Amino acid sequence: MNNDNENRAEVFVYRLIFSRQGPAIWLGHLDMMRTFERALRRAAIPLSWSQGYNPRPQMVFALPISVGLAAEADLIDVSCAEKVDESDFLKRINDKLPEGLAVSSCNLINPGRSSLMSLVSEAVYRLEANDICVAAKHVLEGNQPLITEKTRKGKTSELDIRALLLDWKCIDANSLDIRVKAGSSSNLRPDLMLKLLTEQGGLGNLAAADAMITRMELIISEE
Repeated sequence: MNNDNENRAEVFVYRLIFSRQGPAIWLGHLDMMRTFERALRRAAIPLSWSQGYNPRPQMVFALPISVGLAAEADLIDVSCAEKVDESDFLKRINDKLPEGLAVSSCNLINPGRSSLMSLVSEAVYRLEANDICVAAKHVLEGNQPLITEKTRKGKTSELDIRALLLDWKCIDANSLDIRVKAGSSSNLRPDLMLKLLTEQGGLGNLAAADAMITRMELIISEE
């Protein structure tokens, strides 16, 4: 008798790097999932499907991104039932994605024991607002705690951002890059950084409200 491993069909996992700009930044996470699913199906990519009553394409986003945020190099793993030429995959998916979404890289990877989402450890964000680096230098220089309030599920608590901020750099007077802890165990949302700079650094409320936030990079740990 064959065991389960012998009966299981081979799966080919492709890691895509994609950006989202323009109108696509207003897609919520579920809408992003549906958009990629539709594009993959219309591109005739031979997807691998989950088992059970309501099968779904096997794809995993590295880290959900908030509505209103752009991204330069986010990650998604797509599992396929057949091997696909990577350049062909890239062309076919880009032909079917809507305005604002584009895949820049497609690579066949060895399926790992851990999901892509569990491997995310850090993220780099670019915050663009008038005079944001004046506020950043005032608040972030030194090693003092960076305390602000965080509200989740109706409960408000104090959070020390310093423990989650790994590095920061001023690109120019109106552009700040921050490298932060990210993932399921520890995560710093960029809107909390804007809140801190408004409360303690003198960043104007209007400038913070109009800030452009782009996730520049996701950093994953090795399995």
